[in-house]
Amino acid sequence: MASGSCACKHIRYTTSASPTRLVNCHCSECRKQAGAPYLSFVHVPAGSIQWETEPKEWKSSENATRTFCPRCGSVLTMKVFSMPEEEGLAAGTLDDVKGLVPSLSAHIFLKEKASWFQVPDDGAERYEGWPQ
Repeated sequence: MASGSCACKHIRYTTSASPTRLVNCHCSECRKQAGAPYLSFVHVPAGSIQWETEPKEWKSSENATRTFCPRCGSVLTMKVFSMPEEEGLAAGTLDDVKGLVPSLSAHIFLKEKASWFQVPDDGAERYEGWPQ
């Protein structure tokens, strides 16, 4: 359904399901990981990602684990403990998104957003933390 890789292409993946939603996370951890004002994730059902090479995993907070490439450092996924039925796939790692990625559905963790970044009026839902 979808395919992608890290920046150095050491880690490649395919999914057996199409992404269901697109979320921009503005939390401080995602901003630091992305080196940008937010990190975009497409959500796929848990277990639908097949890895050619397994990424490294680390517990990035009390709420989630993330995976990354040990060679180039690219963030690949995030698994939130309270949402075991899905995982977030870093949208920037997708190879060809034409027709695959749904419209932006939400901006989350706006309480931690970079003060210098202006969130556009894009019609997406907005949450100060986790969506209810």
